[in-house]
Amino acid sequence: MTGTPFLRVDRGAPDPEELAAVTVAVLALLRVDEPAPAAAPTWSLPPYHAPGAWNQYSR
Repeated sequence: MTGTPFLRVDRGAPDPEELAAVTVAVLALLRVDEPAPAAAPTWSLPPYHAPGAWNQYSR
């Protein structure tokens, strides 16, 4: 393993703050893989056509 480890414990057990930080990080990583079932619907604006343009009605 190269570099520094994500969670390094030098003496004793990790502090509650360290455990909470690792827990939040792991839960965030797990949540990223799941699609949100109630996600907001995607939408977009219709393309802009200048007034009087020859293709303003070809949508």
